[in-house]
Amino acid sequence: MLNGAFSTSAGLKDIAEMISDDFYTILPIYNGHYEDGGVFDTREEQAEKIIEYLNEQHIDHIAMVHGISLGAEIALTLAQALSKTDIQVDQYLFDGGPFYHLSRLARWIMRGKCRLIVHAAQGSSVEDFTHYLLNDKLIQWLIRGEIEPYIPFIAGIVDAADNISDESINNESDAIFDFHCHEAREEDQKKYMFMWSEDELPSRTAKKIKRNYPHANYWTPGALGHCGFIFRKPSEYAEYIGNIARENYCAESIQEAV
Repeated sequence: MLNGAFSTSAGLKDIAEMISDDFYTILPIYNGHYEDGGVFDTREEQAEKIIEYLNEQHIDHIAMVHGISLGAEIALTLAQALSKTDIQVDQYLFDGGPFYHLSRLARWIMRGKCRLIVHAAQGSSVEDFTHYLLNDKLIQWLIRGEIEPYIPFIAGIVDAADNISDESINNESDAIFDFHCHEAREEDQKKYMFMWSEDELPSRTAKKIKRNYPHANYWTPGALGHCGFIFRKPSEYAEYIGNIARENYCAESIQEAV
Protein backbone atom coordinates (compact mmCIF):
# COMPACT_ATOMS: atom_id res chain seq x y z
CA MET A 1 0.00 0.00 0.00
CA LEU A 2 1.63 3.20 -1.23
CA ASN A 3 0.76 6.52 0.43
CA GLY A 4 0.38 10.04 -0.96
CA ALA A 5 2.97 12.79 -1.28
CA PHE A 6 5.16 14.11 1.56
CA SER A 7 3.64 11.69 4.09
CA THR A 8 4.43 8.47 5.85
CA SER A 9 2.12 5.46 5.69
CA ALA A 10 0.16 6.75 8.71
CA GLY A 11 -2.88 7.51 6.55
CA LEU A 12 -3.12 3.88 5.40
CA LYS A 13 -2.57 2.04 8.68
CA ASP A 14 -6.25 2.00 9.66
CA ILE A 15 -7.20 0.41 6.32
CA ALA A 16 -4.36 -2.10 6.61
CA GLU A 17 -5.58 -3.13 10.06
CA MET A 18 -9.15 -3.54 8.78
CA ILE A 19 -8.04 -6.10 6.17
CA SER A 20 -5.38 -7.76 8.36
CA ASP A 21 -7.51 -10.84 9.06
CA ASP A 22 -7.24 -11.82 5.39
CA PHE A 23 -4.05 -10.18 4.13
CA TYR A 24 -0.52 -9.35 5.10
CA THR A 25 0.21 -5.73 4.18
CA ILE A 26 3.44 -3.90 3.37
CA LEU A 27 3.49 -0.14 4.01
CA PRO A 28 6.67 1.39 2.54
CA ILE A 29 8.00 4.79 3.59
CA TYR A 30 9.61 6.66 0.72
CA ASN A 31 13.23 7.75 0.66
CA GLY A 32 13.74 11.15 2.27
CA HIS A 33 10.72 10.78 4.57
CA TYR A 34 12.44 9.35 7.66
CA GLU A 35 15.57 10.05 9.65
CA ASP A 36 18.72 9.30 7.64
CA GLY A 37 16.44 8.27 4.77
CA GLY A 38 18.44 9.97 2.06
CA VAL A 39 16.69 11.89 -0.72
CA PHE A 40 13.50 11.19 -2.62
CA ASP A 41 14.73 10.89 -6.19
CA THR A 42 12.21 9.50 -8.70
CA ARG A 43 9.19 7.21 -8.91
CA GLU A 44 11.41 4.68 -10.62
CA GLU A 45 13.87 4.67 -7.71
CA GLN A 46 11.05 4.02 -5.23
CA ALA A 47 9.79 1.16 -7.41
CA GLU A 48 13.28 -0.36 -7.52
CA LYS A 49 13.58 -0.18 -3.72
CA ILE A 50 10.27 -1.98 -3.32
CA ILE A 51 11.31 -4.75 -5.69
CA GLU A 52 14.63 -5.10 -3.84
CA TYR A 53 12.70 -5.55 -0.60
CA LEU A 54 10.34 -8.14 -2.13
CA ASN A 55 13.28 -10.14 -3.46
CA GLU A 56 15.10 -9.95 -0.12
CA GLN A 57 12.00 -11.28 1.64
CA HIS A 58 11.48 -13.97 -1.04
CA ILE A 59 7.99 -12.63 -1.82
CA ASP A 60 6.95 -13.76 -5.31
CA HIS A 61 3.18 -13.36 -5.15
CA ILE A 62 1.16 -10.23 -4.31
CA ALA A 63 -2.63 -10.11 -4.17
CA MET A 64 -2.78 -6.35 -4.76
CA VAL A 65 -0.55 -3.33 -5.28
CA HIS A 66 -2.49 -0.31 -4.04
CA GLY A 67 -1.63 3.37 -4.18
CA ILE A 68 -3.32 6.70 -3.45
CA SER A 69 -2.49 10.04 -5.10
CA LEU A 70 1.30 10.08 -5.68
CA GLY A 71 1.25 6.48 -4.43
CA ALA A 72 -0.95 5.61 -7.41
CA GLU A 73 1.68 7.03 -9.76
CA ILE A 74 4.41 5.06 -8.01
CA ALA A 75 2.20 1.96 -8.13
CA LEU A 76 1.75 2.33 -11.89
CA THR A 77 5.52 2.80 -12.27
CA LEU A 78 5.97 -0.29 -10.10
CA ALA A 79 3.56 -2.23 -12.32
CA GLN A 80 5.81 -1.63 -15.32
CA ALA A 81 8.88 -2.73 -13.37
CA LEU A 82 7.20 -5.82 -11.89
CA SER A 83 6.06 -6.96 -15.34
CA LYS A 84 9.74 -7.61 -16.08
CA THR A 85 10.25 -9.79 -13.00
CA ASP A 86 9.05 -13.20 -11.81
CA ILE A 87 6.90 -11.61 -9.10
CA GLN A 88 3.21 -12.36 -9.67
CA VAL A 89 0.71 -9.55 -9.01
CA ASP A 90 -3.01 -10.35 -9.24
CA GLN A 91 -4.46 -6.84 -9.08
CA TYR A 92 -3.47 -3.15 -9.10
CA LEU A 93 -5.62 -0.35 -7.68
CA PHE A 94 -4.73 3.26 -8.48
CA ASP A 95 -6.80 5.66 -6.35
CA GLY A 96 -6.79 9.39 -7.13
CA GLY A 97 -3.62 9.32 -9.21
CA PRO A 98 -2.82 12.78 -10.64
CA PHE A 99 -0.93 11.45 -13.72
CA TYR A 100 -0.22 15.06 -14.78
CA HIS A 101 2.36 16.07 -17.37
CA LEU A 102 2.68 19.81 -16.81
CA SER A 103 4.86 22.30 -18.62
CA ARG A 104 8.29 23.14 -17.21
CA LEU A 105 7.01 26.50 -15.94
CA ALA A 106 3.99 24.92 -14.26
CA ARG A 107 6.22 22.30 -12.62
CA TRP A 108 8.49 25.09 -11.31
CA ILE A 109 5.45 26.83 -9.81
CA MET A 110 4.24 23.62 -8.17
CA ARG A 111 7.70 23.04 -6.68
CA GLY A 112 7.32 26.35 -4.88
CA LYS A 113 3.82 25.49 -3.71
CA CYS A 114 4.95 22.12 -2.37
CA ARG A 115 7.87 23.73 -0.51
CA LEU A 116 5.46 26.16 1.16
CA ILE A 117 3.24 23.30 2.34
CA VAL A 118 6.05 21.08 3.65
CA HIS A 119 7.83 24.00 5.31
CA ALA A 120 4.57 24.87 7.09
CA ALA A 121 4.45 21.30 8.46
CA GLN A 122 8.06 21.35 9.70
CA GLY A 123 8.17 21.85 13.46
CA SER A 124 4.38 22.12 13.54
CA SER A 125 1.74 20.18 15.45
CA VAL A 126 -0.96 18.25 13.62
CA GLU A 127 -3.53 20.73 14.92
CA ASP A 128 -1.60 23.81 13.76
CA PHE A 129 -0.80 22.31 10.36
CA THR A 130 -4.43 21.32 9.87
CA HIS A 131 -5.43 24.93 10.60
CA TYR A 132 -2.88 26.08 8.00
CA LEU A 133 -4.38 23.76 5.37
CA LEU A 134 -7.87 25.03 6.18
CA ASN A 135 -6.77 28.41 4.82
CA ASP A 136 -5.12 27.02 1.69
CA LYS A 137 -7.41 27.44 -1.34
CA LEU A 138 -5.71 24.71 -3.38
CA ILE A 139 -6.09 22.15 -0.59
CA GLN A 140 -9.74 23.11 -0.10
CA TRP A 141 -10.32 22.76 -3.83
CA LEU A 142 -8.79 19.29 -3.75
CA ILE A 143 -10.64 17.81 -0.78
CA ARG A 144 -14.05 19.39 -1.53
CA GLY A 145 -15.36 19.21 2.01
CA GLU A 146 -14.45 18.79 5.68
CA ILE A 147 -10.77 18.30 6.40
CA GLU A 148 -11.15 16.20 9.57
CA PRO A 149 -11.29 12.83 7.75
CA TYR A 150 -7.82 13.57 6.35
CA ILE A 151 -6.21 13.94 9.79
CA PRO A 152 -4.36 10.56 9.57
CA PHE A 153 -2.77 11.63 6.27
CA ILE A 154 -1.99 15.09 7.65
CA ALA A 155 -0.34 13.47 10.69
CA GLY A 156 1.86 11.53 8.28
CA ILE A 157 2.99 14.76 6.62
CA VAL A 158 3.86 16.31 10.00
CA ASP A 159 5.69 13.11 10.95
CA ALA A 160 7.77 13.16 7.76
CA ALA A 161 8.24 16.91 7.23
CA ASP A 162 11.30 17.47 9.45
CA ASN A 163 13.18 14.82 7.46
CA ILE A 164 12.26 16.10 3.98
CA SER A 165 14.90 18.29 2.36
CA ASP A 166 14.15 20.89 -0.32
CA GLU A 167 15.85 18.58 -2.82
CA SER A 168 13.39 15.83 -1.91
CA ILE A 169 10.46 18.27 -2.11
CA ASN A 170 11.48 19.39 -5.60
CA ASN A 171 11.98 15.82 -6.82
CA GLU A 172 8.73 14.63 -5.29
CA SER A 173 6.83 17.55 -6.81
CA ASP A 174 8.26 16.64 -10.21
CA ALA A 175 7.25 13.03 -9.64
CA ILE A 176 3.66 14.18 -9.16
CA PHE A 177 3.47 16.63 -12.04
CA ASP A 178 5.70 15.08 -14.72
CA PHE A 179 4.14 11.70 -15.43
CA HIS A 180 4.58 9.74 -18.64
CA CYS A 181 2.42 6.66 -19.27
CA HIS A 182 4.32 3.46 -19.97
CA GLU A 183 3.19 0.78 -22.37
CA ALA A 184 1.45 -2.25 -20.88
CA ARG A 185 0.34 -5.53 -22.38
CA GLU A 186 -3.39 -6.18 -22.64
CA GLU A 187 -3.21 -8.96 -20.05
CA ASP A 188 -1.48 -6.60 -17.61
CA GLN A 189 -3.94 -3.76 -18.25
CA LYS A 190 -6.81 -6.05 -17.28
CA LYS A 191 -5.33 -6.16 -13.77
CA TYR A 192 -5.47 -2.35 -13.49
CA MET A 193 -8.27 -0.55 -11.63
CA PHE A 194 -8.26 3.25 -11.84
CA MET A 195 -10.48 5.17 -9.42
CA TRP A 196 -11.24 8.87 -9.04
CA SER A 197 -14.00 10.74 -7.26
CA GLU A 198 -16.28 12.56 -9.69
CA ASP A 199 -15.31 15.98 -8.34
CA GLU A 200 -11.58 15.59 -7.73
CA LEU A 201 -9.15 17.58 -9.84
CA PRO A 202 -6.94 14.61 -10.91
CA SER A 203 -9.95 12.97 -12.60
CA ARG A 204 -9.28 15.34 -15.50
CA THR A 205 -6.47 13.05 -16.60
CA ALA A 206 -8.85 10.09 -16.94
CA LYS A 207 -9.19 10.60 -20.71
CA LYS A 208 -5.41 10.31 -21.14
CA ILE A 209 -5.26 7.21 -18.94
CA LYS A 210 -8.15 5.52 -20.78
CA ARG A 211 -6.45 6.23 -24.09
CA ASN A 212 -3.23 4.57 -22.90
CA TYR A 213 -4.89 1.71 -20.99
CA PRO A 214 -8.13 0.87 -22.84
CA HIS A 215 -8.33 -2.63 -21.34
CA ALA A 216 -8.10 -1.43 -17.72
CA ASN A 217 -11.04 -1.10 -15.32
CA TYR A 218 -12.47 2.24 -14.20
CA TRP A 219 -14.79 3.16 -11.32
CA THR A 220 -15.88 6.17 -9.29
CA PRO A 221 -17.23 6.18 -5.72
CA GLY A 222 -19.13 9.43 -6.37
CA ALA A 223 -18.37 13.04 -5.43
CA LEU A 224 -16.10 12.70 -2.39
CA GLY A 225 -13.07 14.88 -3.19
CA HIS A 226 -9.46 13.83 -3.67
CA CYS A 227 -9.07 10.26 -2.35
CA GLY A 228 -12.27 10.98 -0.44
CA PHE A 229 -13.50 7.39 -0.39
CA ILE A 230 -10.57 6.08 1.64
CA PHE A 231 -10.64 8.93 4.16
CA ARG A 232 -14.37 9.68 4.40
CA LYS A 233 -15.63 6.09 4.36
CA PRO A 234 -12.71 3.95 5.60
CA SER A 235 -14.78 0.90 6.62
CA GLU A 236 -16.52 0.75 3.25
CA TYR A 237 -13.21 1.31 1.51
CA ALA A 238 -11.52 -1.55 3.36
CA GLU A 239 -14.39 -3.85 2.42
CA TYR A 240 -14.22 -2.68 -1.19
CA ILE A 241 -10.50 -3.30 -1.71
CA GLY A 242 -10.64 -6.53 0.29
CA ASN A 243 -13.39 -7.86 -1.98
CA ILE A 244 -11.44 -6.90 -5.12
CA ALA A 245 -8.30 -8.60 -3.82
CA ARG A 246 -10.19 -11.78 -2.92
CA GLU A 247 -12.06 -11.91 -6.23
CA ASN A 248 -8.85 -11.58 -8.26
CA TYR A 249 -6.61 -13.71 -6.08
CA CYS A 250 -4.85 -16.39 -8.16
CA ALA A 251 -3.96 -19.14 -5.74
CA GLU A 252 -2.63 -21.35 -8.53
CA SER A 253 0.16 -18.84 -9.16
CA ILE A 254 1.77 -19.64 -5.80
CA GLN A 255 4.66 -22.03 -6.09
CA GLU A 256 4.82 -24.74 -3.45
CA ALA A 257 7.75 -24.39 -1.10
CA VAL A 258 10.51 -26.89 -1.78
